Amino acid sequence: MPVQSRVVSTNQMPSRKVLVIRSVNVHETARALQHLRARFPKAEISLLLPRHLKEYLAESPAVDRFLVYEPSSEGKSWRKAIALIRSLRKERFDEVVILCPTHARIAHLSDIILFSLFIPATRRIILDGGMRESDLSFSHRLKVVVHNLFLLFGTALASLVTMVLLAWNPRPRSQRDPQKREKRKPIKIAVLIPILPDISHTFVYREVLAMKKHGADFIAIALEEGDYAILHPEAKELLEFAVFAPRPPLGRYILYYLFFVLRFPRRMAELIRLYQPHAGGDPLLFVRVDQYHNSLHPIHGIGLAWMLRRLGVTSLHVHGSTYPTTRAMTASCLLGIPFSTHAFVDFDFEYDFKMLPEKLSRSAFFVTHTDFCRARLQTVMPDLYRGKIHTIRIGVDPSEWRPREQPDSTQPPRLVAICRFVEKKGLDVLLRACAILKGRGVAFQGLLIGDGPEMSRLRSLVEELKLHDLVRFTGALPIDQVRSYLVPGTVIIAPSVYARDGERDGTPTVLIEAMACGVPVVASGISGIPELIDDGENGLLVPERDDERLASAIETVLRDPDLRARLGRNGRQKVIREFDVRESSLRLWRLILKEHYPDLIDGSPLSP
Repeated sequence: MPVQSRVVSTNQMPSRKVLVIRSVNVHETARALQHLRARFPKAEISLLLPRHLKEYLAESPAVDRFLVYEPSSEGKSWRKAIALIRSLRKERFDEVVILCPTHARIAHLSDIILFSLFIPATRRIILDGGMRESDLSFSHRLKVVVHNLFLLFGTALASLVTMVLLAWNPRPRSQRDPQKREKRKPIKIAVLIPILPDISHTFVYREVLAMKKHGADFIAIALEEGDYAILHPEAKELLEFAVFAPRPPLGRYILYYLFFVLRFPRRMAELIRLYQPHAGGDPLLFVRVDQYHNSLHPIHGIGLAWMLRRLGVTSLHVHGSTYPTTRAMTASCLLGIPFSTHAFVDFDFEYDFKMLPEKLSRSAFFVTHTDFCRARLQTVMPDLYRGKIHTIRIGVDPSEWRPREQPDSTQPPRLVAICRFVEKKGLDVLLRACAILKGRGVAFQGLLIGDGPEMSRLRSLVEELKLHDLVRFTGALPIDQVRSYLVPGTVIIAPSVYARDGERDGTPTVLIEAMACGVPVVASGISGIPELIDDGENGLLVPERDDERLASAIETVLRDPDLRARLGRNGRQKVIREFDVRESSLRLWRLILKEHYPDLIDGSPLSP
């Protein structure tokens, strides 16, 4: 298989060669690369990663060479792995470094470790999230080989059982009344969270925590373990009671799969037929263990179903219509329980197993954060499902996000953007607007708070536009430090754009936070942003990708203190009226109860 590589090393012969096999968590991978560069400053460091992750690490100065491969979603990954091994066997590495979140989860990487054993190397290292190194011992190598032999036979058995099942062609039994079924056991609702902790999902954590504060009774389940480098208070509070969905070793996964095939053959046959058209017609898509590191694949719904069955969960509400709903739909089908979906802006671009019609038709209801998203869904879906789609705003608690006093400062006003550095945030437009303001003689300080794959490009653009004396990068910051910038003298800028792949913002959380604090905002008038900002009343809207109009809007705000004060006052009132998370979370919980258990509501807000 062809391997794409990029060499950026010097002409000197490297003292050693290091091959790094990436972690799923790109932030963890970036930290590991920095650690290894400090550990081996003169080494040639090669990073092996799938193509879709390269953009997040492409500008890392710690990497000399990228070895990029293309994962397969149609059961051909083993062939590609063999081709990749043949390519790598032509070299010899001093160290092969396998990244693993914790040493306790090494068993989850048995296939990757086995892959590494075929690559010539002097030393093989496991590097965990705490940057602790351990050699891959002989006993562990033996365990990996035994585990993979068991996996080979288990997969063969699972494949045989699956083909027999589909040849038998069982049809689903007629459905019983779901409400009668649920009355026979206690109600137990699970709320699925995409990832925890994560600085981009704070709006989800706030909603879940607000439901708990109302007295709602549910189990919070995080599907993926995120990055602990920056831990916002909301994530920290949620970690105290949330549980993580299992990511069982591959051998145990096969046992779970065999259990469901034998225990619920009709449901398993239905599940395979549901996903089969989206997996190249492959009837063995749930036995393709080479897909286990593809987070979008429905294979991960099997472990979730096992967990939910043991917990006695009777219904699901899931945040995110991408892989979270894929897993929820898998578990729902296997367990015969209802689920509902909370979509963000994640249905307007393509990804594996998108399956929007199936997800919408099978969900008890769909929630979106904006009327714009709701209208988008309604235009692409049959009229039959339009009544399922509801708009519930994201929000903040206005009692916690309040205006602060003007700090004593003789510094110019600050233009602040707080976001992930990705294309849809339009930060290049903001930098060009800053160059225009500089040319007009407008005094300001620019501050970009965050991190992401666009960082290197943005830094280069700052140098190109000669803004290095006016624009500063802080990196990602904890929420308490972010709040310190939401004060008078600051203008929050959100120049969002429609990205080339279809990604876009919904309602940027930072705009709600800023408006709750009485800070004026300037933003692009796209997607759901005009549902938050009434142009000229509580903020200013400009067309996307128009740096001249953006510069003019910013200049208007900076030169008119009365306008800034009025926008700030009106902005807070808009948040109090329509973006209070205490109200939106209560509405969501009532909707979950009403749609999942309509016969069991006794009229009280948090029944049953």
